[in-house]
Amino acid sequence: MGGEFEGVVRPRRMRRSRRGQALVEFAVVLPLFLFCLLGALDAGLWAVQTSAEVSAVEQAAMVASSAGSSPTSETAPDAHAVLTSISGRLRSALFGTTIKSWCTTNASGDCAPDATQRCPTTPAEVQDVDGPRVVVVCVSEADPPACATPPPGQVAPYPPGCEDSPMITVRVVGFVASFVPPGFGPGASGFELPANISATTHTLRFAP
Repeated sequence: MGGEFEGVVRPRRMRRSRRGQALVEFAVVLPLFLFCLLGALDAGLWAVQTSAEVSAVEQAAMVASSAGSSPTSETAPDAHAVLTSISGRLRSALFGTTIKSWCTTNASGDCAPDATQRCPTTPAEVQDVDGPRVVVVCVSEADPPACATPPPGQVAPYPPGCEDSPMITVRVVGFVASFVPPGFGPGASGFELPANISATTHTLRFAP
């Protein structure tokens, strides 16, 4: 009787032990699986967002360099106008991210001339002003140096590059919303990733 009793009880104990082991293994594996799943989703989302940002910056540079629809204009469109031309492309890809234009305003509240603009150079500058998960579009113009009479031994034009057209730079910079939790990845405070993409080109305006 004793042997039969033991033979009946031992399998039950083994089954209970296996269930407990399975629960422990599941509790250990589930967080790792979710972490890998979120990482894969975030990597795919980051690739889509980066592609959209690069495409939008290239389009914005063309718009800014040609002064929009008027190539005879002497003034490039400001950040508000450039943002309007690419906002659809950015908003469709940057989920959960606020998109704004960045410019120094004049007395009337409009963007000051492009030559006076200073674009933010890091996403942290944008976050300090506008908060987390904000991306800004900034347009700046760098004019060539004024031509002068060349000194003896130098050839005109002097200084070199003084006859070049101005350079237009469009920058998309800030923090994009993501699935990265605090303490992981390059996010500043979690659930965001830095973005800093720019394109520079000569102006294509034909005004004298």
